Amino acid sequence: MKSDNRCFLRRSALVVAIAGISAPASAAFFQIAENSASGIGNAFAGGAAAAEDASTVWYNPAAMTRFKRPEFVFAGHFIDPSFKATVNSASAVTTVPISGGGGEAGQSAAVPNIYYTQPLGSSFSVGAGLNAPFGLATEYNSTWAGRYHALRSDIKTVNLNLAGAYKISDTLSAGAGVNYQMLDAELGQAVDFATLCTVAAGGAFSAACGAGATFNPNTNPNDGKAKVTADSTAVGYNLGLMAQVQDNFRVGVAYRSKMKHSLSGNFDITTPANVPGALTAATGLVNSGAKADVVLPATLSFSAYLQLDGQWALMTDITRTNWSALPELRIKFDSGQADSVVTLNLIDTYRFSVGATYKANNSWVFRGGIAQDQSPTTSAADRTPRLPDSDRTWYTVGAGLQATPALSFDFGYAYIKLDSSSVNKTAAPGTENFLRGNLNASYTGTVQVLSAQARWVF
Repeated sequence: MKSDNRCFLRRSALVVAIAGISAPASAAFFQIAENSASGIGNAFAGGAAAAEDASTVWYNPAAMTRFKRPEFVFAGHFIDPSFKATVNSASAVTTVPISGGGGEAGQSAAVPNIYYTQPLGSSFSVGAGLNAPFGLATEYNSTWAGRYHALRSDIKTVNLNLAGAYKISDTLSAGAGVNYQMLDAELGQAVDFATLCTVAAGGAFSAACGAGATFNPNTNPNDGKAKVTADSTAVGYNLGLMAQVQDNFRVGVAYRSKMKHSLSGNFDITTPANVPGALTAATGLVNSGAKADVVLPATLSFSAYLQLDGQWALMTDITRTNWSALPELRIKFDSGQADSVVTLNLIDTYRFSVGATYKANNSWVFRGGIAQDQSPTTSAADRTPRLPDSDRTWYTVGAGLQATPALSFDFGYAYIKLDSSSVNKTAAPGTENFLRGNLNASYTGTVQVLSAQARWVF
């Protein structure tokens, strides 16, 4: 029995530091939608058809043919998420309750964007963009009851997009781009060495740890820490078409390919001082190189832009994100330990948005929008505390100021309300949550975004 326990612990320990690809910065799952301040004012409605500024390099490269002069855009976004957990119950696989209560996971972050477009003659344009399309920054208090599932989660991406566009006719333009993306990830959590000791000894706690009364289950000084850090680069592409159907009406379609990342890094384990080395070796919790293949999803957008008159414009957008391309996270270890598999069960999602723009005069323009953004996680069993994700509704406003003929400024604000969600993890032999314990928690969340950008026309 003891041999079987240790064999199982070796397999289970591989997932101690990895609970899955995690929470969003603003859009569903861990997407970052804030790729222009002008777009946020309309909840990104009309993104593939609006062509307001050089950020169209990202939204639809075909629209670059609408710009007759070089443009440079620099934008910054302050994203402030709040994910509040109320723990209904938490216990180790040994049925010992886990104390600590709920927690607040939100971590604020600043995200920049830079874009440039350059017309080359009357029919051809080129452009470049630098942004962060995916990201995560969450961190719980080290004593919260779900600490064995998640503490710190930090994912950063930087995407360089080079693009070109050609005006096929007076009504139709096409564009294409190549993308080089860098990803850095850090995922950490606590390790329940009290439970490890108990299970390794077949239920005889003190025999496994040799520490007697000084090593009691469910006491935070006996927690260890586990962390995976890894990075990767990937290459992809984006395509776009724009059609000027009528003088006041245009439509656009844009596709961004999936990005296949092969992450490589390290798994690091820190043990409490009173845990014997023999126990650590028996569990398989050893420092090791770590690798994982992660697919960031493809997206397909359909947008329309209608100029009603000299002041009012309406726009809409439907974007599909193929999250089902990421059904699981599989971690491989250089030490020869068995693979760690975290099931995600993600589904493909849609974001629907509508917006309006009002041009008050030659200096000021005002924007508003609303969007419904679906979550790819559909069950409490698949949802992780790293990602207390749910369907969300965007409410956005914005304004633009034409300061000089060459310089304009745009501002945007978004209030994003997340539907209530829950996490229900069950610790049972043979499952990925065996060492993390049982956790039932309810979540409420909001995200607020402040954006600003400057646009120069040369």
